[in-house]
Amino acid sequence: MLAGFLQNGNLAEVIHGLTEDHLVPLSSEEPGIRLTPGAAQAFRELQDLARRDGLNLRAASGFRSFERQSRIFAGKMDGSRPVLDRNEQPLDIRGMDPEELIRAILVFSAVPGLSRHHFGTDIDVYDPDLVPEGGSLELTNLEYREGPQAPLSRWLEEHMRECAFFRPYLEDTPWSAGELWHISYAPDADVLAAALAPEESLAFIRDSALPGKEILAGIVAAEFAERFRIFSPGASRSFQVKSR
Repeated sequence: MLAGFLQNGNLAEVIHGLTEDHLVPLSSEEPGIRLTPGAAQAFRELQDLARRDGLNLRAASGFRSFERQSRIFAGKMDGSRPVLDRNEQPLDIRGMDPEELIRAILVFSAVPGLSRHHFGTDIDVYDPDLVPEGGSLELTNLEYREGPQAPLSRWLEEHMRECAFFRPYLEDTPWSAGELWHISYAPDADVLAAALAPEESLAFIRDSALPGKEILAGIVAAEFAERFRIFSPGASRSFQVKSR
């Protein structure tokens, strides 16, 4: 279904989070989580595997539109949402120049229009049964490395590849922090990551109404391959060549 949809000339809309036409609800229990058909089926299979091992694997987030990602980004720009440092502590953004602030935001937030969550292939996952009574899900690396969600995180590392998932943000890089809660369905995600075009993506950012769009455009132009051409460990050579 995804391949057929893309052949009909809707690639840019998919990549930039402007359409949901290629997506389906994950399940009747989680209708608000929308994914590509392949990702939805694979995640249901991964849930079944987790259930057999005593874990309640659920999706906290799937597809995220350009509009929603833009609101998140704008909220961090104006200070109405917290901006975290690499130790997952709130930053004091007062006195930061615009580029410093934008780079700080991008440690944990994707560029609107170029988020992997636009694809419908990427999922933020958790186990609600592991959330402490009276607590809440934080979606932090500490929570997944040493905290309540650590059993799920260890299970994913051992089993997610059985259903073709991988972690695109497994480790910290100079451009972004790791996100242990974020998994990606490789068969569809690799196709879409390979289809990202630097010039078209740059034009999209410059034509947008995003705050700081000229700074964002400069970052996209200079760091495109490192930030956005992320493939699964088993991606074919054709994808890897396109990522150069």
